[in-house]
Amino acid sequence: MSPVHVFEEMRLPLELLAAALAFLLPLAEKKERFRQKTVSGIIAAVLFSLLYFVIFGDKEKPRFPGFQAVWYMAVALTAYVYSRYCFRISRSDALFVTIATFLAQNIVYCFYHCCFARVLVPGIRQVLPLYAAGACLCTAIVVFPLYFAFRRPLQECGGSLLNDTKYMYRVLSGLFFLMFVFLFYYQAVFESRVSVFDTAGWISGILVSIFLLLILYAVIRNTLLVRETAVQEALLRSSQQCYELSKEQIAVINRKCHDLKHQIHALEKADQKDREEYIKEVENSIDFYHHLVYTDNEALNTILAEKGLFCQDKDIAFTCAVDDADLSFIRLPDLYALLGNAIDNAIEYTDRQKEKEMRLINMRITKRGQFIGIQVTNPYHGRILAAGELPATSKENAGDHGFGLKSIRWIAQKYGGTMVCSADENLFTLQITIPAG
Repeated sequence: MSPVHVFEEMRLPLELLAAALAFLLPLAEKKERFRQKTVSGIIAAVLFSLLYFVIFGDKEKPRFPGFQAVWYMAVALTAYVYSRYCFRISRSDALFVTIATFLAQNIVYCFYHCCFARVLVPGIRQVLPLYAAGACLCTAIVVFPLYFAFRRPLQECGGSLLNDTKYMYRVLSGLFFLMFVFLFYYQAVFESRVSVFDTAGWISGILVSIFLLLILYAVIRNTLLVRETAVQEALLRSSQQCYELSKEQIAVINRKCHDLKHQIHALEKADQKDREEYIKEVENSIDFYHHLVYTDNEALNTILAEKGLFCQDKDIAFTCAVDDADLSFIRLPDLYALLGNAIDNAIEYTDRQKEKEMRLINMRITKRGQFIGIQVTNPYHGRILAAGELPATSKENAGDHGFGLKSIRWIAQKYGGTMVCSADENLFTLQITIPAG
C-alpha cells in the first residue's frame, strides 16, 4: 500500500466535495454549523474512502475486482450525503447535484490523473507533494469555471430546482446509475487494452462529461423558463380577474354615487333628526376613503385602494399599515402579482366566514434594516400547518388552482427573498421577506 495509492483513494472524495460546492453554494441554503459539518463531512468521506484497502487489499491486484464499480459508486454518493448533511436541499436536487458533481470530477480524473500524470509527466506520481498540488490545481481549474457558469441560473432557482417527487427521484437515480456504469466501464475497457489510458480514452471521457453537463445546464434553464411561463400565465389570469374586479368596483362606486344623489335630495326635505341620520349614513358610505393608505408608490396606492374597495363591498374589514418601505425596485407586474395574490388569497378565505369578527384582513409593510417585510393575516379555522407547508386549495379542480401562493413564493425568491406561511388555531399569517433594493 504505497502513499501514492493512498492519496489516489483519498483525493476522489475530496475532488467530489469540491465540485459539489460549485453547485450547492448558489442553489441551496447552508444549515446551522455549516463549517463544522463540512469539516466533519470531509473527514468522514476521506476515512470512508480508505476502507478500500480493507476491502480490496492491494490496489495493483485487488480482491473482488468485479465489485470495484459498486465501491466507487458508493464513494461517488458521498456527494449526495454531504449535500443533505450540510445544506437545506431536497432529495431530488441533491441527486441532481451529485450527477453534476461526478461529471465534473470525471473531467479532473481524465485530464489530470489519466493524461497528465500517466502520459505527459509520469514522473510526477513519484513526488507525492507535487502530485497532490497538481491535483488541487486541476480541480480548481475545472471547478471554478463550472461555478461561474452555473451560479446565475442556480441562484434564480431560489433554493429549489426540481419537484421532489418519488417519480423524479427514481428517474434521477436511474440516470445516475446509467451514467456511472457507462463512464466506469468504458474507462475500464480502454485501460484493459493499453498500458495507459490512451488519448482517445481520456479525450472522449472529457467530451462526454462536458456534453452531459451541458444537458444538465439546459435542464436548469428549461426549469426556469417553465416557471417564468407559469408566472406569466398566472399574471394573465390575474389581469382577467382584475378586469372583472374593476367592473365590480365601478358598479360599487356607481351605487354609492346613486345613493348619495338620493340622500342629498332627501336632505333638502328632511327634518333635523332625519338629516343627522342621513349625514351619518353618508359618512359611513365614504368612510373607507378616510382609511386609505397613501405612499410615495402610486402602484402600491392603486393596489391597496382597489383591494380595500373590494373588501368593503364584501363587508370585509381591511386594514393596512405601511412604514417607510421603498418598493420601487420591484417591477410593477411583480408587485401587483405579489400583493394582489396575497390579499386575494386572504379575501377568498375570509369571504367564506359568516361571523363578523372573522371577516377581517390585516396587512403590514415594514422595513427592518436591509429587509422589507410584507405580512398579511386573516382569521383561520383549519389544520395547523407545518413549517414551510402551503395550505391545500379548497377549490374544485385543485390542479388548476393553488398557484397564488406558489407565484408569491417564486416572485419573492426572484428578488432574493422568502415566503413563509404559518397557521395556528385562530390565525393564518403570510410573511414575505425581501432584501431592500
